[in-house]
Amino acid sequence: MKKLRSLSKVLVNGDITASELARDALLKARKSESVFVALNEQLEVDAESVDRSRQLGRKLPPLAGIPITLKDLFNIKGQLTLAGSMVLKRIARAETRDADVVTALRDAGMLFLGRTNMSEFAFSGMGINHHYGTPLSIWDRQVGHIPGGSSSGSAVSVAEDIVVASLGSDTAGSCRIPAAFNGIVGVKPSYGRMSLRGIYPLSPSSDAPGPLATDVDSCFILDQLMCGASQPGDQLPELPVPAPATLRLVIPESRVLDDLDDEVQIAFNRIVDTLRAAGTRVDYVKMPVIDTSMDLFHQRAIVVYEVYQHLKELLEHHGDEFDPLVRQRISSGSQITLEDQKARYLAKTRVIEQFEGSFKSLGVDGIIYPTTACLPPTLAETANMQEVGRINLRCLRNTATVNYFDGCSISLPCHVTGEPPVGLMVSSMNGEDDNLFAVCAAIESILQN
Repeated sequence: MKKLRSLSKVLVNGDITASELARDALLKARKSESVFVALNEQLEVDAESVDRSRQLGRKLPPLAGIPITLKDLFNIKGQLTLAGSMVLKRIARAETRDADVVTALRDAGMLFLGRTNMSEFAFSGMGINHHYGTPLSIWDRQVGHIPGGSSSGSAVSVAEDIVVASLGSDTAGSCRIPAAFNGIVGVKPSYGRMSLRGIYPLSPSSDAPGPLATDVDSCFILDQLMCGASQPGDQLPELPVPAPATLRLVIPESRVLDDLDDEVQIAFNRIVDTLRAAGTRVDYVKMPVIDTSMDLFHQRAIVVYEVYQHLKELLEHHGDEFDPLVRQRISSGSQITLEDQKARYLAKTRVIEQFEGSFKSLGVDGIIYPTTACLPPTLAETANMQEVGRINLRCLRNTATVNYFDGCSISLPCHVTGEPPVGLMVSSMNGEDDNLFAVCAAIESILQN
């Protein structure tokens, strides 16, 4: 599969044109099923403009002409932002400006192929959408498995090799779950690292836009542009790769290791052995705060109150136009008082303090555990409304822990070719994103050897 850095090189060298990339991406996109809610039919025109500028010798950013996809909650000037819903068509207007993180990518010369499908209002870890259809996980399509959510179309657009990278968002796992279910890399940046302006909100106290791509380096390049560490016209930033023997990782003795599918357990055990064989120190440690964050997610979720406050008027007047599961989950926010919510915010603040204290005392480079406890469930399993809530929570269980300590986290594919997709989640505390990228690049190099 293509990588962002190598694609930039062949474009700059003239070995391929932006027009060729655009035609190929559009062809694949039109053949895909339920991956997109809208396509940019002007993509080839945009690409031809880039090619002309390059042929005339004009100085262009190194990523100019590379198509990517964007989840349907990022504002793009002149387009509607519907967040995977139908009900927003009642009130949506063409956006007057790009989301801040989209502006950074546009200024870097990247082209936007289309808006990708997602769980309605980003409020599900499964990736199901009853309005626009559900894109299938790249794995075992004859049976048909859910893609993971909420950034479902973004992940599948990369896994299907339609584009080299995409932009999603992660509030409780929405980049990492679909990355794990489709065998790619997905990033949840530290909360506050990226601007949220121009992004349709789910939970403003937790939302984090992040990249998905075929490899860690591609995600790093996009991350650096999105957070402003790299400017659009700069040479692509270099990602350092530390020696495996310099790393120390820990596995928390926690419920995140309970009730794993057999294939997930086998893949995780194998990766631990592989890391140790490469010289990386990997220890099991007690980190009670991980279970505390899990309890907060299950028993006193912060997201529900915020999304209900944002959507309660639409829900009251047009609730029948919502996805039934999403409607049910949002409606539960009506039972949460402002005082209850303030107590939840306080509990989260304590979790953040406890986690950062524990992480610093351990002096480690990252914590690791499986991204999800399960393989991608089948689409048929989710048809049972009695089971769908349980399945959704199981998908979200491990990833949501990191969102409750506002940390940064990356899911890496760790399965062997031909096996079902399994993600390895590597996480750190808030603000340690650059170091986490380096650690994950080292792990990725170990896995690929």
